[in-house]
Amino acid sequence: MESEREIMMMPCFDLGKALEEGSEEWKEMSKKVREACESHGCFLLVCDEMIPKGVREEFFSNMEALFDLPEERKMKHISPKPYSSYSGKSPVIPLSETFGIDDVPLSASAEAFTNLMWPQGNPPFWYLNSFFLSINYYLIYFNLYIN
Repeated sequence: MESEREIMMMPCFDLGKALEEGSEEWKEMSKKVREACESHGCFLLVCDEMIPKGVREEFFSNMEALFDLPEERKMKHISPKPYSSYSGKSPVIPLSETFGIDDVPLSASAEAFTNLMWPQGNPPFWYLNSFFLSINYYLIYFNLYIN
């Protein structure tokens, strides 16, 4: 039986160096990412060398600004796709709020989302966050690549 410490450990991957798509290293990392998603539902990504600390701090500051918006504004983000609309303030999970944003690698999608949340505009938000959301999209592709 696994110890409590083993059960609580989240898989951690360092993507500090670029992997060539299709290489053996790429396939091995894809396998590890898939296994982490299947067994834990998540993983920790370390990419300190890829993304400077100041950029990461600005990203989290932008996320805080997004979730600090009024509830009625956040509820304007609606999508017919499951899990792609704004979801929050659930009595079952009161501290959980999520946004699903489709086609994040396309800057027009990130810009449209930003303009919905900030009608007056917020270019630094959509530019920086489209970059981070594209990384997330890339990781999902990376995970599905060998399946």
